[in-house]
Amino acid sequence: MQVINHLREARIEKGLTQKEVADALFISKDTLSRYETGKQDPRLDVAIRLSRFLDVSMDKLFDVVPKITE
Repeated sequence: MQVINHLREARIEKGLTQKEVADALFISKDTLSRYETGKQDPRLDVAIRLSRFLDVSMDKLFDVVPKITE
């Protein structure tokens, strides 16, 4: 899975601490920190929960640019 690129920005934009997000998603603060720094990729189910909790699309979290076809 691609490293989440905008997780930290989304969390800060919501005014949340790492501990608040980690506690809400039942993951450790250290794990969340590793996601934010790109040292570890989340499992798909965790990435989906992060997206829903932070109310940010998966495309934005992962910085996915849609492929334009002609």
